[in-house]
Amino acid sequence: MLAVALARSAVDAGHRVYFTTAAELAAKCHKAALEGRWSSIMRFFAGAPGYS
Repeated sequence: MLAVALARSAVDAGHRVYFTTAAELAAKCHKAALEGRWSSIMRFFAGAPGYS
């Protein structure tokens, strides 16, 4: 419930939020690193404009 409340506050402040598990995050980062897409996945998780 804490994560949802924090996300709701972030959305109310104009930010985008993304829910995932730690295991899924690690798997996506590992796969991106193996495929040479590390900077791309980091921009996505950092919320850079143009990534959704």
